[in-house]
Amino acid sequence: MLVFPQLATGASALYPVTRQNLTRTVVNALGDGSTVVFGDPDAGIREWELRASSLTLSEWTAIDMLFQAVTGRFTTFTFLDPFGNLLLRSEEFGNPAWDNSPLIQLTPGIGDPLGTMRATQVVNAGSTPGAIAQTLAVRGDFRYTLSVWAKTTGVSNVTLSATTTGGSTTRSIVLTSEWSRVFLDVELGLNTDSVVFGVVLDVGAIVDLFGMQVEAQPGVSDYKKTGGSGGLHAHARFADDELNVTAKGTDVFDAVIRIVAS
Repeated sequence: MLVFPQLATGASALYPVTRQNLTRTVVNALGDGSTVVFGDPDAGIREWELRASSLTLSEWTAIDMLFQAVTGRFTTFTFLDPFGNLLLRSEEFGNPAWDNSPLIQLTPGIGDPLGTMRATQVVNAGSTPGAIAQTLAVRGDFRYTLSVWAKTTGVSNVTLSATTTGGSTTRSIVLTSEWSRVFLDVELGLNTDSVVFGVVLDVGAIVDLFGMQVEAQPGVSDYKKTGGSGGLHAHARFADDELNVTAKGTDVFDAVIRIVAS
């Protein structure tokens, strides 16, 4: 699995990072002199510029090895957006993007911690623990942070979970009637190509959830709502056919790396 590497700290990039969205508009000129303008949703491009300074030799070597493996701009790789939420449909827990247990019951449209009506009441009506989970095609040896807002009207708890082939990590949270953003640091350290992230409810649990997020870094950042696309870009490319690097010392390298994804 070809993936842009994380740094030794577990971060996806060093700041400053610049991201821009490029779009295209199609203009049709009609015979009467008027025009019809359409946005072209299939022509959008997202571009990142990573100003990587003070890289260690091992960090720079990992980037250079990926560059050689994909032959510059020729082949795609997976890029995890340093700004992004890797999950799809981060508030729509009933969407097919989620792999929910069969007897999980969802009631959307309830009050959320942001003062809107976008949270979901989740009930586990089964006789065994049930989950709201999503499988991501990401490396099992990267670091991640899973977070979600949660509360309960009773005495229910939740368990945050990240699972891959051969291992898992969990954290059980005691909930109250007040919204709290709970999180799980994920460091599985396994050479796998997918990880399942989610929330597990005990039998009979009734929990309100809002805004689940997975980030490819240690630590929680501001919540980013997602729809049909998230921060996982499976068809990214280097924007240039050469990488320019400056060696500041035997173990200190500076580089500017440009990545694009459609």
